[in-house]
Amino acid sequence: MKVQVLRLIGFLILHSMATITAKTQTLKTISYQFGPFDSSYYNTFAVMKPATISNDALQVTPDSVGNYSLNHRSGRIFFNQTFKLWGGDMKVASFNTSFLINVFRVNNSVPGEGVAFLIAPDTAIPPNSSGEYLGLTNSSTDGLPSNHLVAIELDTLKQDFDPDDNHIGLNINSIRSNKTVSLSKFNIQIAPNGTKFYAVWIEYYNRSLQVYMAEQAQPSSPTPSKPVVPVLNTDIDLSTFVKQYSYFGFSGSTGDHVQLNCVLKWNLTVEILPGQNKRNWFKIGLAIGVPLLLIFLLGIAGLSYYSYKKWKARSDPNILGALKSLPGTPREFKFRDLKRATNNFDDKHKLGQGGFGVVFKGLLQKENLEIAVKKFSRDIKGKDDFLAELTIINRLRHKHLVPLL
Repeated sequence: MKVQVLRLIGFLILHSMATITAKTQTLKTISYQFGPFDSSYYNTFAVMKPATISNDALQVTPDSVGNYSLNHRSGRIFFNQTFKLWGGDMKVASFNTSFLINVFRVNNSVPGEGVAFLIAPDTAIPPNSSGEYLGLTNSSTDGLPSNHLVAIELDTLKQDFDPDDNHIGLNINSIRSNKTVSLSKFNIQIAPNGTKFYAVWIEYYNRSLQVYMAEQAQPSSPTPSKPVVPVLNTDIDLSTFVKQYSYFGFSGSTGDHVQLNCVLKWNLTVEILPGQNKRNWFKIGLAIGVPLLLIFLLGIAGLSYYSYKKWKARSDPNILGALKSLPGTPREFKFRDLKRATNNFDDKHKLGQGGFGVVFKGLLQKENLEIAVKKFSRDIKGKDDFLAELTIINRLRHKHLVPLL
């Protein structure tokens, strides 16, 4: 008996492991490729001013003087869609992203402050988040767990808590990095004199994060091979810090010193956790359903107005008063009865046409009575002519004239 119980337990454990493995293997990914960037991408991204899209790039901070001051600015640009990054089963979504950046010194001056790849719960940019805050936090919110953000910063200005003015860092809810690495030992300078482009890869898998960087000759050049050694390597459980549904994007800032923070290309691949598509379809349903509902309501309102105008025309006191004043008071017929009598005003029943309308031959079946129906063709502006004609017809009596019923 014990042997059978142990076999049963072993079978259940193996079955559970097989089920978990099968579920893991069936998880899919979704990929996006963005850039070069033009104004059409305003429909794809949430661009928080003064960030802009211009010169084939995401300008995380202003890219030219114009009406802007380049100093003390902060901006954010997000892919305008949330992703489910963790589930109730302790599963954390893997993702990898790569982008091409150019951090440009203006007039070869001292650069500042930095740009970051960001995971955040919303697209709003904190007020007063320029300078050292990189568009991530401000003096009031820095360090708060309620920020629910994780960022990879590329910092070009040394603060008291930074190792140097050319480093990469992992930031969790704060601009004080949890881990920093100087890029000088990798022969990488984020904002050199002149123009340099860097390809950046960020890979997150099994709660482990690696960042790689390599110089690229030109934006149109082939993407260089990803280096073997990462510039940043750390473990992090995103489910501990970020919201279950979060945005991916970029933030950046300038301070007393300025730089242009440009993203020229961006690729993103995210593992799809159960529930991701349901949320997206709900958002799509709202996006489509609300306009359709408005169109439907407008249609109902238009139809109601049209019906009211027709009712008002039929209920015109002048017409009703004139009809009642005619000798014998003409009978009132329902329109559907006249349609049935004339076979829906069929041309085969057409007797003639005058200045005010078309006359049709009809048959009131209940009364077995042949009639002539004149369908008035003018709008309500012709009511005086219509009343005059009714008055004349009502007074005339002749064997070749159809009397007014």
